[in-house]
Amino acid sequence: MVKEILYVSPFDHQKMKAYLYEVDQPKALIAVFHGMAEHQKRYKHFAQELNKAGYNVLTIDHRGHGESLYDGNIKGYFANQDGWQKNLEDCHTIIKDHRRGLPLILFGHSMGSLFARLYLKAFASELSAVYLSGSPDESPMANVGYQLAKTIRLIFGRKHPSPLMTKLSFGAFNKQIENPRTSMDWLSVNPDNVDAYIKDPLCGFDFTVQAFIDMLEGMADVYRGTDWNCNDPELPIRFESGAMDPCFEPGGLKRAVERLESIGYRNVSYRLIEGCRHEIYNDIKRDQLISEFTTWLDECLKMNRR
Repeated sequence: MVKEILYVSPFDHQKMKAYLYEVDQPKALIAVFHGMAEHQKRYKHFAQELNKAGYNVLTIDHRGHGESLYDGNIKGYFANQDGWQKNLEDCHTIIKDHRRGLPLILFGHSMGSLFARLYLKAFASELSAVYLSGSPDESPMANVGYQLAKTIRLIFGRKHPSPLMTKLSFGAFNKQIENPRTSMDWLSVNPDNVDAYIKDPLCGFDFTVQAFIDMLEGMADVYRGTDWNCNDPELPIRFESGAMDPCFEPGGLKRAVERLESIGYRNVSYRLIEGCRHEIYNDIKRDQLISEFTTWLDECLKMNRR
């Protein structure tokens, strides 16, 4: 059974949309945080397969994405101020309202993996496991991009879509692919997935300059060593990325693992998936990875997590 959820934020009355995929006698609730410039409906198959394995799944459109567009029509815009924090608090409330006492597992992809780590930082005591796919590296040029975004905001305003920031952030990714068929081939080896993404009006849009600022502030917060509360060092945390994914270069997965280990988490692992690019759960090994993911989930629950 699929339940449609309409949530109105207490911060600024923005409407957000979520879907709860429910089963009888669920083992746990998996909250799915999608990536940048995409939306939750791209995870429908993923949610349905997890239902078959006995899990409830909650997918949420972040602010400015999918059916949670800012003011109902602005893509790639979280809020006028503190957008990532507002999104974090809103998602937390949606999850609390639909958890129903079940163990909580986070699944975050790409930008959603950064967001999931902020959720871990803020609400670690509520989690039973965290899984992160396609996690981006902490860019050494992040501060330069941050200052540039603030300059663009000063000239054009907060809600200005920024193709320049998009190009600087992602323009080099496709250059690593020999004879690319499209400008988005870095997403996936699977051409059907790439074509569907390109044709989808709710995918691939330019973030507003304010959203870039919010995201870069969020990334800095994730990699900042302060204000973490590791009250469960054995919490299972797993990173997986396609071996041909440009997002984690030059060494982001190892650095992400080391960051969490330095905070005190001891049960952190990572793996590269051969033959896949960025969207491993829409790529050619999708079914195999979902099966392996459910096995990992079952093992996490056997450890008597919260």
